[in-house]
Formats: sequence, C-alpha cells, structure tokens
Amino acid sequence: MSVTPIGYVLLLIGPLLMFWRPRWLYFLTVFFLPFTATGVANVGEGLDASAVQVSMFLGTLLIARCLWNFLREGSFPIWRSDAKSLMWLGLFILSTAISLVMPIWINGHVRIPSPHLLDLSTTPLYLNSHNITGVLYMVYGFLFAYLIAVFNHTITTLRSTITAFMAGSAFSAVWALVELGCKITGLPYPAVLFNTGTGLSTMGYKEQLGEHLYRLSSVGVEPSIFAQSLLVAVAMYLPFVFGRLTLFGKKQDRVLFCFLFTVLCLTTASTAYLGIGFTVVLLFVLLTIRGLLSVKHLFHAIAGLTITGLLYLFVPVVQRVADEVLISKSGGYSAIERLMTIHNTWEMFVRYPVLGIGWGSITSHDLVVNILGNGGIAAAVPFVIAVAFTFRALYRSISRRRRLARVSDLMHMDFAMYVALAVTLFTSLLSGFLNVFSFFWFTWGLAIAIGGMDSLAQIKSVREVAVAKRALA
Repeated sequence: MSVTPIGYVLLLIGPLLMFWRPRWLYFLTVFFLPFTATGVANVGEGLDASAVQVSMFLGTLLIARCLWNFLREGSFPIWRSDAKSLMWLGLFILSTAISLVMPIWINGHVRIPSPHLLDLSTTPLYLNSHNITGVLYMVYGFLFAYLIAVFNHTITTLRSTITAFMAGSAFSAVWALVELGCKITGLPYPAVLFNTGTGLSTMGYKEQLGEHLYRLSSVGVEPSIFAQSLLVAVAMYLPFVFGRLTLFGKKQDRVLFCFLFTVLCLTTASTAYLGIGFTVVLLFVLLTIRGLLSVKHLFHAIAGLTITGLLYLFVPVVQRVADEVLISKSGGYSAIERLMTIHNTWEMFVRYPVLGIGWGSITSHDLVVNILGNGGIAAAVPFVIAVAFTFRALYRSISRRRRLARVSDLMHMDFAMYVALAVTLFTSLLSGFLNVFSFFWFTWGLAIAIGGMDSLAQIKSVREVAVAKRALA
C-alpha cells in the first residue's frame, strides 16, 4: 500500500477531526464527494491498484464516531418519515451479503466471462476478496446514507450540507478548467494533487476524443463519473436559481449554476448530454402534472432545440463532439462491450434467479441487470421498493403545495432532490451501478431526509433530535 501526498495530510487531519471536531469532519466529507479520483492510499501495484477514496476514508471516520455516540446514547435516531425507505434499503444491503453463499455453493462449477470484448478467457467462480469488498462498499453506503438522512432533518444543517457540496462541486469545476488549460497549452497537468489513483480506471484525465477534442474528468475517475456528480449539483441548484431560495446570493447563485452547467457540457461525456436531456424531459413532465406548463416554456424548449441544432450544423467542433460522443459511440467498441457484459450477466441471472451468483461476481455496465445477476430477485425487490418509497415521499411533499401560481412556487428542495435522484438512477441505468462512489449514497440519503422534511412541522421526538445533534457535537 502506498500513501499519496494528500493522503499524508488527511491521515493526520481526519482522526483529529474525528475526535475533536466531528462537525467539521462531516462537512469536509461532503466537500470531497466529487473527488472520486483522489485517493488517500493506493492498494496494490501498477494499473491494477485500487485507491481508497478520500470521501470514503473521511466518511468511515465519521460513521465510526457517530455510531459510537449513538451506542453511548443508547439510541439510533430514525424518523418515521424515513423508516420505510431506510428499512428497505437495509434489506437490500442484507440481501447482497446473503448472496455470498452462492459463490461458496457454486464452488468453481460456473465460469465467469471476461468483461473485456477482445478477452475470451473465463474464470471459475469462487468466493474471493472482491466479493467481500463489494459487500463492504454496500454496508458503508447504507450507513453513510443513513447518517445523511438523520443529520439533515434540521434546516440549518441541510443548508450547510448543500453549501459544502456546492463548494466541492464548484472546486471540481474550476479544476476541470485547469485540466482543459493544460491540455490546450501542452503544460503538464498536476495530477499528483488530486488525481492520485494509480489504477487504470482512475486515469480519466488522460482520455481524449481526437485531435483538439478534449475530455474533462477533473477530480473524477473518468469524465462520465465527473459528469454524474455535476448533474446532481445542477439538479440541487434548481430551487436557488428558478425558485425563491438563496444559497450564496441570488446573483452569485445564477452565476455558479451557469458555470457548473457550462463545465458539465465541456466534459464531452455522453452521460452529461443524456442526463441533461433526461432532466429537461422530467422537468416538463413534472410541470405538466402540477399544471404549470405554459406556452412560454414550450417556446423556450423549441428555442433551445433550435439553437442546439444550429450549433450542430454550423459549428464544426460541436458537430465533431456530437458525432464522437453520441452517434459513433452508440455503435462503437465501448457500446458493444457494454452490451456484452449486460448479456453475460443476464444469462447468470437466468441460471440463478433467486440470489444471483453472489454480489460482485460479474461485471455489468448497467444498473438493473447488474443487481439481478449479482444479487438476484432477493436484492432487486427491496432495491425497487426502497427507491419507490423515496420517490413517493418526495412527491407527496411536492404535492402538499397545492396553490401553485408560478414555477418558483414549485422549486423547493423536495423538487430538486426528486430530479437529482431520478437523473442519478437514469445515468446508472446506462453506465452502471454507482455504489462504489459516496456521492450516490449522499444523493439517496439527502432525498430520504428531504422527503420527510414536511414532518418538521409535526411533533418530533425531542430525544431523537438531541441525539442526532450530539453526534456531530
């Protein structure tokens, strides 16, 4: 194991904050959520090494401190509004752990095909460290989502949480421009600062579409993952730009939103453009359901499509990016490889439909078949129910605002988290389960918390509120 330069700093600061300033540790963890390529240490050697992500290292310290406080208090705070979502999410995690009996039972009688298109080799299935690590990722994710849900039932903490995440997202966007500047000028990119992973999967900053066509991954492991974290930030910023809420100041919020959106487009990741398209469609659907869609909105949509079409027709760079990222990619090597992994995983599910072949046993570049193949119906059912309860709580919160005269009346954090969670799951359907990244669990945990925010107006357990606050004291 090799410790990175930033790792030495955080190995010193992290434990200090854990014992003496857990609240600072919490906000530092949230700030580093977009930094998926920043590792405290690299485990293994060469291109096969795995990085211990900064957010996961800090998040583990935070979980340890909070669980100790909860045990000392003799109470684990769970609000009634969160209980069903967290219960089913917990059952989903439990099912992934139970699925590990399958590799033991199969005991090498099934061979797993390589996830690489040109690699025809197969590997016998046995229980290995990768299966154990995969379940540990899930346990960490559940605990992290639980803490996010618990802590953000107060307006003050929620606002501070959003501020910390937006600050981290803004920094990652600025660093993307540094990366772009280095690629254009030919100056060496300072990867040693934040792109500290040595594994092949963490070197997205080296990717390039073609001559003078650059891909931006910033502090993310690859452009698509960086784009997914920015999509969450853009969705969460909707109430501060189109609603009546203010985070840093109305003018500053609009500038920052435009900046994040611009960098999102500059990533040249297909995930970014498909995510933007999905978000726009979802916004129109929600506006229509709530009776707020007007001719003005349709005019803006037509104008946006017209401008996009003109850019494609008359700006060569835009045309090349669209051709490379969306048109050519759909029938290229990457798309065929993704379809191959989905097909192979589906075949495993058909053979072992109840528990799959064990969590983390086979790669599938999507969300649904990934869960089915690795965890079976036993994992897929609680996952779907947990997602359904989360969306139901968010939509109920949105529906309580019955007198909606303007779009700004609709734009609250429940609306933003509905969009943020939806676009995260949509992009996961296309690129794979994001369970190894803390920002996925952060998004889900915050959606659970905000779905029950209306219960702040109801009678709450004073003890639960006190326990949650003292966990960060």
